[in-house]
Amino acid sequence: MKKFAHFGAVVHEKMDGMNYLASLGVWVSDPANDPNTIEYLYFDENSPMKETPVAKGGHIAFLVDNIDEQVQGKNCCWGPMDAVPGVRIAFFTDEFGTLTEYCQC
Repeated sequence: MKKFAHFGAVVHEKMDGMNYLASLGVWVSDPANDPNTIEYLYFDENSPMKETPVAKGGHIAFLVDNIDEQVQGKNCCWGPMDAVPGVRIAFFTDEFGTLTEYCQC
């Protein structure tokens, strides 16, 4: 099952209230606090994701029950990996060219 989670938007300055994910070198906002369910991302200079499509533009994200099952046959540009304890993510481009994130919590 897939359920819409958020839209991810890259910003060029850190915003108040962002949380730092050290493993990814990225600051993120909580999309639950945004009226349009947007997750804002600010990538550090040394982020291992800095040169990926994720750091270059927006993405749409869905919650999934089993991320490893859901990404089978997809060419992931990042992940699947544990972003933080209890949260696995993977990014890929769907058949229409849309950068998509699957998230398992």
